[in-house]
Amino acid sequence: MHPKLLIDPAMGVAGDMFSAALIGLGAPEDLLLGAMTRVARMLGDAAIVQETLPTPEGEAHRLKIHLAANAGGLPESQARTLLAQAIAAEGLDKPYADFARRALEILITAEREAHSSGRLGFGMMHVQAIGVARTPYHHHHHNEDAHHGHPHPDEAPHQPQADAEGEFFIELYPEFAAGLQDIDAFSHVFILSWLHHSAGYALQVTPPWQEGERRRVGLFASRSPNRPNPIGLTLTDVRGVEGARLLTGPLDLFDGTPIIDIKPHVRSLDQTGVGDDGWLADSDHLALHKRGVPHSHAGEEAVLHEAQDILLDVVGAAVGLQYLRVDMQGVRCFTPVAVGGGVIHFSHGALPAPAPATAAILKRHRIPHVAGPVDVELLTPTGAAILAALHPLWSCRQPLDEEALLARGVGLGTRNLRPLNALRLALFPPHFW
Repeated sequence: MHPKLLIDPAMGVAGDMFSAALIGLGAPEDLLLGAMTRVARMLGDAAIVQETLPTPEGEAHRLKIHLAANAGGLPESQARTLLAQAIAAEGLDKPYADFARRALEILITAEREAHSSGRLGFGMMHVQAIGVARTPYHHHHHNEDAHHGHPHPDEAPHQPQADAEGEFFIELYPEFAAGLQDIDAFSHVFILSWLHHSAGYALQVTPPWQEGERRRVGLFASRSPNRPNPIGLTLTDVRGVEGARLLTGPLDLFDGTPIIDIKPHVRSLDQTGVGDDGWLADSDHLALHKRGVPHSHAGEEAVLHEAQDILLDVVGAAVGLQYLRVDMQGVRCFTPVAVGGGVIHFSHGALPAPAPATAAILKRHRIPHVAGPVDVELLTPTGAAILAALHPLWSCRQPLDEEALLARGVGLGTRNLRPLNALRLALFPPHFW
């Protein structure tokens, strides 16, 4: 029989806090740190130090993790492969290996959703959709025919097709409809869209359908739809205005694609008569674009950012849970998780807490949460993924029999806060609930 785990996330959850609290429950320090270090070295290197500190609640533990400077994102498939290698190397049993896999998949899904959500952070800049595209093209998660390797017939082309059949128009939200006044005085417009089916990005891509040896080019030297800010630009003709609808010629957008702006094409300003085809010259890839043929970008697998941090936290948690033989079906929380508040600063800008990936996990997994109680980030994406992967039963707080308590662990965060920046875990006997 396995002990039950109680989680108190009243001051948030982070991956390092969870592993530190497991040490407090009795998981050996050298076991957890050894596993986490081995994972970190698969990607680069890391220095991990455990501190034992006195607090008003008794002894607490903190992990200080210094990742290699060259640690960065990984393609999703590589992250999965490294996790599989770590699971085998650490000898994780099925319940704990499954937990680690779930946590990684939750993070991957959350990053995709956050990337496609339209939330941008750059000096607190935000992009607002003004409407949606209406087209005959529908998105398929697997965009190639299973038998013939060809795209679905209703897959969106990479360029508008002049002979495309079906209705094409931009449907503006009512509050923006007045902005269409006089737009039919122009023959053509530029449509700026948010490519919400983008699956993340890599800074070097392998363009598909190339002749001869495949090559990698910089993302910004390509027309890939998978970009840091997946903004699409389409030139099309104006065919009329009906209320809040701008009737257009063929578009290269999926039905329902968010539209973020419309600008008139001005012939005397926009036709420069200069330019060339760059590395695309005489390539099959360019020919496909000209014909508007849908095609995949196989070299553009989505990237999991901060992969080193994520993988070592998830593996550390799984190793600690296995050592303690925690009942993975008997995890409970009596308190909604605190997400904090204020602004989170990234290398590319800032966003309000919780981070987009964290918010995606909270929504998808219906995790009870509250803002505050302080204006800093308390719930990280990795912490949220660990919590979601444990799938705790949320119930009202109830009196606990302290005499039945098997162990208590306190994992400290990196900030000096009041209340204490700590995650509290407790173990109870198998039949306690």
